[in-house]
Amino acid sequence: MNANGKGFLWLSPLAMAVALAACGSDDNDRGRITLPGEQPGNQLLMMHNGSSNAGQVDLLDGRLNVIQTFNADANEGIALDLLGNLYAANDSGGAPSRLQALHKVVERSENASAVSTLDRSLPAAGSMTLKGIAIAHEAGLVMAANLGGNSIEVFGTAAGENAVPLASTPLAGNAWDLVYDEPSDRLFLAMTNGTVVVVDDYVAGGFMATPSRTLTPDTAGTVSNIHGIAYQADTDTLVITDVGDAAVADDGRLYVIGNASTANGTVTPSRSLFGPATMMGNPVDLVLDGDKAYIAEKSNDAVLVYNNVVSGNSGDVAPDNVVDSTKPESLVLVVNQPVLADLSDIDESGTGFTGVAVTSNAPASPSDPDVVVLDVDLGAMQRGFTTGLDRESLGFNQMGDAYITYDTGLAVINRLATGRDGEMFAASRDRLIEGANTGLSSPKGFDVADQQGWVLVTDNGDPAVRVYGAQAGGDVAPLFSTSLSVAPWDLDYDPDEDRLYVALTDGSVAVFDEYSTRRGSAGADRVIIPAEGGVAFAAPTNLHGIVHVAETDQLILSDVGSGANPTDGKLYVLGNASGADGLTEVSVRIDDGDNNAVGATQLGNPVDIAFDGEHLYVAEKSQGMVLRFDNILSSAGGDVAPSLTWMQSAPESVSLISDDLGRSPE
Repeated sequence: MNANGKGFLWLSPLAMAVALAACGSDDNDRGRITLPGEQPGNQLLMMHNGSSNAGQVDLLDGRLNVIQTFNADANEGIALDLLGNLYAANDSGGAPSRLQALHKVVERSENASAVSTLDRSLPAAGSMTLKGIAIAHEAGLVMAANLGGNSIEVFGTAAGENAVPLASTPLAGNAWDLVYDEPSDRLFLAMTNGTVVVVDDYVAGGFMATPSRTLTPDTAGTVSNIHGIAYQADTDTLVITDVGDAAVADDGRLYVIGNASTANGTVTPSRSLFGPATMMGNPVDLVLDGDKAYIAEKSNDAVLVYNNVVSGNSGDVAPDNVVDSTKPESLVLVVNQPVLADLSDIDESGTGFTGVAVTSNAPASPSDPDVVVLDVDLGAMQRGFTTGLDRESLGFNQMGDAYITYDTGLAVINRLATGRDGEMFAASRDRLIEGANTGLSSPKGFDVADQQGWVLVTDNGDPAVRVYGAQAGGDVAPLFSTSLSVAPWDLDYDPDEDRLYVALTDGSVAVFDEYSTRRGSAGADRVIIPAEGGVAFAAPTNLHGIVHVAETDQLILSDVGSGANPTDGKLYVLGNASGADGLTEVSVRIDDGDNNAVGATQLGNPVDIAFDGEHLYVAEKSQGMVLRFDNILSSAGGDVAPSLTWMQSAPESVSLISDDLGRSPE
């Protein structure tokens, strides 16, 4: 499989420390030939598929020592997404195959196995034997080679247990593997008939099967059977492996093909490797790390390494390194990703935002979209989407998927931050977390913590915070829950300080320190009560929206007052959030001072808020408006009119879309 389609992984400091500590350790599944002066490369994940180790996924360090092992159900091709979740093809149970999405495999414990609270499995209906897979990261698609079914099967990366193919591309022959160049929308297929099929405009063209070109290496042997395929976009170079006769353990080959995007017909590779010194018999997969190639050599139980595979002599050239490994099936690079703040933790001005997502509960008419994306200046609507659910709060992960709470569950909408205009919820792309095991009674606000792989949800009906694995789906139990004595509405988790802030409907904020380890088991560490002049605000107080500004350690809160009163809403800003306890003075209070009149603020039921580091966006439900208060932290307060407004039917939640969502990991 390929470096482009496999993606990269952000490693947490803890995972990195574990990996470094394990480097050089002993292992019973390797024998090594190392040339002098060899430099270690990036980490790798390797899937095995032998009679005794099918589904074993090894994490290898830069010198190909085994650091730890994970036990998957899947056994074929693998690919990593931006957040380090591993997608894997599974044909171990026969037709139809399945796809597994495995939560942050690198950060799992030694010999861990898939569990429903963290991982999911989706059916590949109609498939025969899924082999190689690739991810279109910006589009949010998994493309899988369906061997024996003469097709490419396409699914949304967020699909769940009720998945059906988004598209099925029929082929004239069978593909074993594939690589997708997303910037050019070009698909390269490794065909078992010894050719490479090239399809231009694959996604934009509606997943059509008509090949643009077919490449046939002229240095192939009598039997040619292309398996592994990788693409270097910057040099327009393909590197492919040929297993030849699968029953023969010494006829494998490797080809390097230049001008891959335009080449056609019979081509002469710039480099061809074959012969006994190469040790290639069944080279079923390869991955590129720059010019270095790692090859999964299945018949000879080894990983072969060529330090500069794209140049050098052709012929019987030995690999630079060889590591024993029993029945390796597929490989993927693990490369550090820069850590970006979750949307709820963006504190500084200057971040680029492309839109503001708003849920309506309910929309003006049943035919209207219930999620709209507005311009950040609230001047126009960009696009709309229909969940068909009783939608509540909405938030995004860094891949651009939306998490939306509704009356009885949680929906995960594939790449809603970057597209899906005019579409509806679809099992081919989206999934639900719903059922008795979820424990959800009336879910409201939530936060997405990408580094932890968590979705934290407030349950207003059975007061609690429930924390789910971000890749989970179906009728799944939470990872853990924190019981509350007062009904919550919204929350904000600070991953850097591992601190949780929960907005409660009695007008207070519960604060939980060391949340990932203590999990709120001893109750709130502190309770913050907004006050003015040393006196708590008079009832009714009912906090809904909450934002913790980590840079200045401030809290921004919205107070709907009485839910039955459409004119008594307020906004507060208070400082020293991490240490505040009990009555806490507000530094900003936006309020007209008259609960019986909406005033210039337009605040009646401000049910949700979002902060861009400078300006505050407010979902004002009773007035049917989205409001923006500029420079909120330095506001004079009082009966302050919003800087910008947008009329929207019953807005329930508001979430910002930054310009780095849905990015490719490379």
